[in-house]
Amino acid sequence: TTTGTGSSQPQGIVVGASAGVTAAAVAAITGDELIDLQHSVDVSYRNAAFNFGFMMHDTTCQAIRKLKDGDNQYLWQPGLRDGMPDLLLGAAVNVNNNMAELATGNVTVLCGAFRKFCIREVRRVRLYRLDERYRDNDQTGFIAFERYDSRVIDAGTNPIKKLTQA
Repeated sequence: TTTGTGSSQPQGIVVGASAGVTAAAVAAITGDELIDLQHSVDVSYRNAAFNFGFMMHDTTCQAIRKLKDGDNQYLWQPGLRDGMPDLLLGAAVNVNNNMAELATGNVTVLCGAFRKFCIREVRRVRLYRLDERYRDNDQTGFIAFERYDSRVIDAGTNPIKKLTQA
């Protein structure tokens, strides 16, 4: 889950992430803020072994793709080979439309070791066949139940940080 509160529902990755950077603008992000966010994560987590990268909504991604450095070069680097992810500051980008869009006070970008976000299957799927309920219409119904939990595994090392809009 992306935005679960952790109270009577799974902890979402946004809630489990630690404070990283607060953007200066309400609906914009600068390249310097992204660099600050990336470096707010401990260097030991900034590698592929921890599935390090960025996560954001598609409209946030669109705005960030337009950012350029001082040499007028885009910060965004498209994946040039099939199966290779797009890169931002050398890290993979995960588009998640359950993230908030650019607006006042929203957490718009996550950066960190996504392998430290764990989803646990609490109970196996229970499937029931409902013959009686639908028999009047010559139908058979099925219903399934499953339960999951999630949490950022953080032993004080803050493996995932968030960027919050002003």
